[in-house]
Amino acid sequence: MNGNKRARLDYDRTASEGWTKTNGVSKPQLTRACAECKKHKIKCFVQPGQTACNKCLRSGIHCVPHNFAQKFIDDDAAQAQTTTTLDQLKAAVEHLLHINNLSELSKYDGAQPLLRTLSEASSVRTVSPSTPNHSSNSVAAGHFVSEGPSANHQEDDSDLVPLPMNNLYSLTDPGNSRLIRVDPADINGPDFISRGVVPVAEAEFLFDHFRDRINPLLWDGILCSHKSLSEARQSSSMLVATVLTVAALHIPNREQSLHATYDAFVALMRGSCLLHSQNLDDIRGLCIGAFYLTSLSWALCSRAVRVATEMNLHKSSLQFARGSFESFERVRLWYVLYVCDHQFALAYGRPPLMHEDAAIRNADKLLTSGLSSKGDRMLVAQVKLFRILAGAYFMYGCDADLELGGQDFEMLQSFNLSVDQWRLEHQTKDVDLSRDSLTPFKGTTLYYHLARFQLNSVSLRGISARRASQKTSGPDMNWDRQEAANSAITAATSTVRLIVEDGDLRKALVGMPIFTHAMIAVCASFLLKMAVVFGELDTRNDNTLHLPADLAKYGLNFHTRTALTNVESLVSSLTSVADNASQRHVARQVVTGLKELLQRFSPSPESGDFVYSRSSEMESSVLAVTALNRNLPAGSEKDAIVQRDSSGYNPSYPDTLTNQANEGTQFASLDQPQDPFDLMGDLDWRFNDSFLWGIDAEVPYI
Repeated sequence: MNGNKRARLDYDRTASEGWTKTNGVSKPQLTRACAECKKHKIKCFVQPGQTACNKCLRSGIHCVPHNFAQKFIDDDAAQAQTTTTLDQLKAAVEHLLHINNLSELSKYDGAQPLLRTLSEASSVRTVSPSTPNHSSNSVAAGHFVSEGPSANHQEDDSDLVPLPMNNLYSLTDPGNSRLIRVDPADINGPDFISRGVVPVAEAEFLFDHFRDRINPLLWDGILCSHKSLSEARQSSSMLVATVLTVAALHIPNREQSLHATYDAFVALMRGSCLLHSQNLDDIRGLCIGAFYLTSLSWALCSRAVRVATEMNLHKSSLQFARGSFESFERVRLWYVLYVCDHQFALAYGRPPLMHEDAAIRNADKLLTSGLSSKGDRMLVAQVKLFRILAGAYFMYGCDADLELGGQDFEMLQSFNLSVDQWRLEHQTKDVDLSRDSLTPFKGTTLYYHLARFQLNSVSLRGISARRASQKTSGPDMNWDRQEAANSAITAATSTVRLIVEDGDLRKALVGMPIFTHAMIAVCASFLLKMAVVFGELDTRNDNTLHLPADLAKYGLNFHTRTALTNVESLVSSLTSVADNASQRHVARQVVTGLKELLQRFSPSPESGDFVYSRSSEMESSVLAVTALNRNLPAGSEKDAIVQRDSSGYNPSYPDTLTNQANEGTQFASLDQPQDPFDLMGDLDWRFNDSFLWGIDAEVPYI
């Protein structure tokens, strides 16, 4: 037994020296692989008397044998490096907490509050060109960073031809060019609910109302997918402020909450205008605000488009086409922006910011990914409709005095055919939406009539009241103009009757975006203007017009009594709608304006027809315009305003709605500044009849 143990010891010793004896002959010994052999995954042989293995000798490289002691040394070094790194991170976190006046690190027990605090603190630092880009969906609530070179821009840079602004930032110190500084901590700090601006219970009630009643009307809720207020607060303070403001606007007797949430939203909006946003929910909040907040609609829409392009949403469709389904939400939001932009470009008579590109032309591809919903189908339908209307806008321009010619009417027919095809394609019989939503059938019908009115009303450009009332030569109503004008009259009448007769549509109307209310109001105003634009002045009373019973002699299918009856029914229907909303809701303004206008119509005691009496403020308006003409230089901006009033009838571009509100008194107070963040702004629906008496813009200047 002792001899056997001795033999094993001898074998171990000889093996450790790298050789063995077989019948007295030394042979190479297979050892634990050195570093080189381990790298190539081959057996490692060491010849007797050598310190290097055969592979290393042939390669002429240094042989590093296996050493258990080195493994422990390396592990100790790695552990020491980890400890050093943790100490450095702890010091960095404590520094960030200190400079942002936050609690000490020891007071944070959970990981999530600490991570959220670190995210807020890190937003204070200016983003450098080398900062890596993070996903916009994972950014902390209301995450805004200082203006400067952004990571999104760096991704688009070319080494040979860099982006001009990024090239400028690389050559200069961007910190010296920021003249206006905004502390992101003011935007990214505790939200307004935490500060007690709105009680939590009230905020919960408003959020639930928006989620259940209003959100389904925005393409089945694709703009706010959050199911609870706490979830939305973790994502975006901007979105929460917008949602609560819009909800309070649609509930009676919530004026106190409305003003509180509106002020909070305006504060966030003002502070964020000079900062970069990195959150898709911020864009969604801006879109919702544009759809419902009258005085801020244009500003919010343009701001949302700018933020979206900074986040490269315009390139998401290319990524989506290559199979990146992660870009689905970004592409969907880009289409929402397109509809929002073109709605208000149409309502204000201004060129849209977004133009037709490959993404807009191929909007149907959004529905082929398997991720789309019924809300996406309605969204794509509106993208295609406003693409048609945008083509008409760029075809005919925005000059209210430019009459259409023969070729223009031919193109108008092609646009009408496109709208008819759009209706046939998208008017399905689906009725599976919630009770507070519009079915695709009814929504498509309403937008069809509004689009037909918008297209065909341009046919009446240049038909001023003075030329229409001339006895010697009436307006040039050729056959093409008559056909288009009759289409506009039919579309406006159909819009009014649809609201009056469809109870479901009327019930949902209170929560529909202000674009819908604007177009319904302009259709009603159009019908009333048609009733008076061809009237004749009373020889005994310069303030009265005798209205014809119909316009058959001009080739128009218009009856004054029918038009007045339809508008009266609309006012009655809208009154019940407005009773279910705040005092600030736009439906109340529409009702007020149309009621005041209807009061000026009365039956004629002599002929049995109707007469129209102009407003009492008309004379003061004319005097104010004359006084301005005498004190303004030719070609000034105010001269342009007067010329627009004297140009006559302009039914097709509702930007005049903004100025029709108080033009009688507006001229006397042009120098008074207006608060751009006033809730109602200057948008009203009262009727200005100055065009009927033709204010002369050619009064000589003195």
